[in-house]
Amino acid sequence: MQNKSYDAVIICQLFYPELVSTGQTLTELVEELSSMGLKMKVIASQPTIISKSKKVEKKISYNGIDIFRTWSTRFPKMSFIGKFLNLFTFFISSAIHVFLNNRKNHLILLTNPPYLPLLGWLSKNLFNTSYGVVLFDIMPEQAELIEVIKPNGFISKVWKISNKLWYKKSSYVIVLSKDMLEGAISNAKLSGHIREKESREKTNIIHIWSDDRIIKPINKYESTEALRLGMLDKFVVQYSGNLGRFHDIETLLGIIDEFRNDERISFQFIGEGQKKRIVLEFQNKRSLSNMYINTYVEKDVLPHSLAMADMGVVAQMPGQERVCYPSKLLGVMAAGKAVLAICPVNCEMANMIRSYDLGFVIENGDIKSGIKVINDSIRNPGKIKQMGINAFEYLQRNFKLHDAAVEYRNLIIKYIGK
Repeated sequence: MQNKSYDAVIICQLFYPELVSTGQTLTELVEELSSMGLKMKVIASQPTIISKSKKVEKKISYNGIDIFRTWSTRFPKMSFIGKFLNLFTFFISSAIHVFLNNRKNHLILLTNPPYLPLLGWLSKNLFNTSYGVVLFDIMPEQAELIEVIKPNGFISKVWKISNKLWYKKSSYVIVLSKDMLEGAISNAKLSGHIREKESREKTNIIHIWSDDRIIKPINKYESTEALRLGMLDKFVVQYSGNLGRFHDIETLLGIIDEFRNDERISFQFIGEGQKKRIVLEFQNKRSLSNMYINTYVEKDVLPHSLAMADMGVVAQMPGQERVCYPSKLLGVMAAGKAVLAICPVNCEMANMIRSYDLGFVIENGDIKSGIKVINDSIRNPGKIKQMGINAFEYLQRNFKLHDAAVEYRNLIIKYIGK
């Protein structure tokens, strides 16, 4: 595998068969690029989202993609120290593998671990390796927002300097939204810099996508999950995906508290993350009968899981719009469901939802408005259904996997001269 010639080598900790959203999203993209004729290799770690997950083989070929698993620790992802060690050991082993086997290949680096783009900078300086960077998360601002590091502290300043280093040497940078473009430039200390114009010109906005090959609208009464769980006569408000530090689970729980034990409604949390503990404690303390909590579902079950919902929730803490874009939004839209967005009301996502009538937007902490939205939605099922139709149609026009892959392919071809 190491001696093959590749059009691009992608490096990211999370990849197939990882269940967490970043791993699934990246897998979808690389599958599509491979189907377009590009020779792709992925350097990834062993799956970590579920502590008892089995190891996969070190070298495998999957849908035409060569996957190489470098060594790293496999501590449970929910432990901060464990996650740090997993990321650090993955960075070191990946660097060694690239230097020995892929230094002549074009590299695409993601931000998992968040300092991974430095591997591109090292390869460029040592071996003149070309590389691009895909920013699914923008650091250190995100770490500052969730108070993992001190705002404008020593770690933050060093991080921004390192961002400037790899930004300058990269062939291109990809962000997911206009809001994130501004965050990327700021977090690389390039705002007002002599190289700001150049940096902006090589920063491409390629929106996140939904795998419309798999996730499509399914009638609720045809959902195997809705049938299994007895959800056909319930109004289902579903949060499906990562429950991370930067997700506003607190506002959603405040809304749920108003509807405690209301048997007309089922509130669902499907996924894992740092804040799942808060959800479990909330349910146990109140002994709620109308809450359903589960872990991630397998990819083949996901369309039927999403089809249970009448309304899909996306929740971002203030400031997160500059540093990430919620991929779970696209799953909700692909399933043809109305969106309930808990986020700053003037961010790019909020403006899109309002402008195209894809669902509802409530400001962080505005529990009263959230209660009204749900009550009004129960009384107006036709309106909710139409919002779901609008969401699916908007996704088909703007967020298809194939369209995003074409943009990635064009960038790769441009910089490898194929």
